[in-house]
Amino acid sequence: MPDSTSPAAAPSARRPGALPDHPHLDHLRRQARDLHRALKRSDAAALARAAPYRVDAGASLAQAQLVLARDLGFASWPLLVEEVERRRARAADDAGFFTAWLPWAIGQGYSRPRPERAWALAQTRAVAQRDGALVLALACGDLATVQRLLPPPQVHAPLPPLAAPPIAIAAFSGLARIAACREGLRATVRWLLAQGADANTRLGLPGVEHPLPVLYGATAHAGDGETVRALLAAGADPNDNESLYHATEQADRSILDALVQAGARWAGTNALFRQLDHDDLPGLQQALALGADANELSPTIGMRPLHHALMRGRGLPVVQALVAAGADPAAHDSHGLAVAWHAERVGMADVVAWLAAIGHAVPAHDLRSRFLAACAAADATGARAALAAQPGLLQQLGPMDLRLLPEQAQRGQTASVRLMLALGWPVSVPGPWDASALNQAAFRGDAGMVALLLQHGARWDERNGYGGNALGSCLHAGVDEPVPGGDYAAVLQLLLDAGAPVPQPEPHWPDAMATVAEQAAASAPRGSRLGTS
Repeated sequence: MPDSTSPAAAPSARRPGALPDHPHLDHLRRQARDLHRALKRSDAAALARAAPYRVDAGASLAQAQLVLARDLGFASWPLLVEEVERRRARAADDAGFFTAWLPWAIGQGYSRPRPERAWALAQTRAVAQRDGALVLALACGDLATVQRLLPPPQVHAPLPPLAAPPIAIAAFSGLARIAACREGLRATVRWLLAQGADANTRLGLPGVEHPLPVLYGATAHAGDGETVRALLAAGADPNDNESLYHATEQADRSILDALVQAGARWAGTNALFRQLDHDDLPGLQQALALGADANELSPTIGMRPLHHALMRGRGLPVVQALVAAGADPAAHDSHGLAVAWHAERVGMADVVAWLAAIGHAVPAHDLRSRFLAACAAADATGARAALAAQPGLLQQLGPMDLRLLPEQAQRGQTASVRLMLALGWPVSVPGPWDASALNQAAFRGDAGMVALLLQHGARWDERNGYGGNALGSCLHAGVDEPVPGGDYAAVLQLLLDAGAPVPQPEPHWPDAMATVAEQAAASAPRGSRLGTS
């Protein structure tokens, strides 16, 4: 509990209530919802309670949460939540603490670690038991404690709760992204390697079928070039079919360079294709300079980099960079489709014109192809002219043609999507990852497009190829893989307004998404069932 001189105690001269020694966040959330309902019905006691904080009957749930937090002596609801988590971490037994804490520190499956939260909780924990103290020291980069607790002959001994070798905990630790831990973690990895730890050790994580190499952990979870270079120098295999692919995702671009210099091979990894998933021209230029084959045929998606770049919505500079690196603008994908066809398919008139100027024009084609090209380019005049010439054309389109709607939704092409919907396009047709346009827009956090699709009959429960629905697409991306600029809280609100069940917020949710869910739960009839993602 903060003392009277801390910021948490400052907002009110009122004597704050007492936060229980073992608080539960669900109980506090329920209290905030009850207070919100009471304020909404102008309950006198609730209004009196809220008055010192200038909150009245028009309060939002966030304001009700603020009243509760300040009544308990905290400046804000997020500070109250942090204190609850600290107290619960202190109260948990070691086994319970580490079961909950390790996913924050090293990730779970392919989900990223949450280093800021892990570091905040680690600082509240004093662990007397040897294995727990060692796990904490390994993940936080406390080399002195590691050296005290880990005799060199035990450097391979697995540690609970994941039966993880010490080198795996240190190499996978996302706390390498925390300045206070970074150098300690690097030194810890180097010391473990010097004591004989195997640089090709693998770690089994819940939710992953096969154990993952520690080099992948240092690349994708820690994102630390120094640790990657230390593992490579100790003999880590750069061709583990994971590390190069995920190196293209990292801000530390020295990782990609280190892997290639150590002998990582591009062919068959889809790493260049993963690079093209990101709108990052300098990153692409680095990959090409490091030997990525601009003509490679992907072993899994049947496309070459030029085709994939266009399908992912990359513009003319990316196309020109690939061609300059040797990509063949005349190449066809595994379906026999040309680069110019793909450019027209995504509505990129500047790419179509540039390809034509270098001798690769789109071949003459039929009315159906011209109609699809007009839809992709948001050319309403051209699209309507095609329909006037052949009134049943839209109903004659096949599954490959109809995919254009979810593909354009994935690329964020709102004008194109709006035109297709206005023309009567079926709204729920599947596209990439067998997902509808609504799934695609929800995953991107594209609130404007989600609203547009819902207005045209899209449903929140439309399925995707991973067994989920549009609500799950929003929650997964918003929590684990947010697209830059995505407004996942707004998308969540739109889906709830469209009838999706209210999900139960998890501690690792972004505050804005959690607030939307709490607000919806507060407005729902008492006893109504919460949904899950």
